[in-house]
Amino acid sequence: MKAILFCIVSMFVFSSVVLAENNTVESAITTVSDNSTVLKGSVVDKNTKESLAGVVITANGKKVYTDLDGNFSISNLCKGNCKVVVKLISYQDQTIEVDMNSTQDLQIKLQAR
Repeated sequence: MKAILFCIVSMFVFSSVVLAENNTVESAITTVSDNSTVLKGSVVDKNTKESLAGVVITANGKKVYTDLDGNFSISNLCKGNCKVVVKLISYQDQTIEVDMNSTQDLQIKLQAR
């Protein structure tokens, strides 16, 4: 019963992430308006280079999950430096300082525990 409930909840979370963000990663940071930006990127396993779905990405109090291809997008972030926290079960947590004035793709590689 727990396994069935877990599967249903997992499918709901992953499907809502896929529906919310179905774009390819073009640029890590895109200007939305004068006061906010969008941080985009992807997360992969450090050793296998496989995309990681369901990774929790938190920046400035905003939380999103990577889609099935490991991509994410967080909008309405302030300009300047931003602390990004990356977490996934069975992987080491990672904290990254990102310069929001940069235009490079943010590619995060997580190390399995």
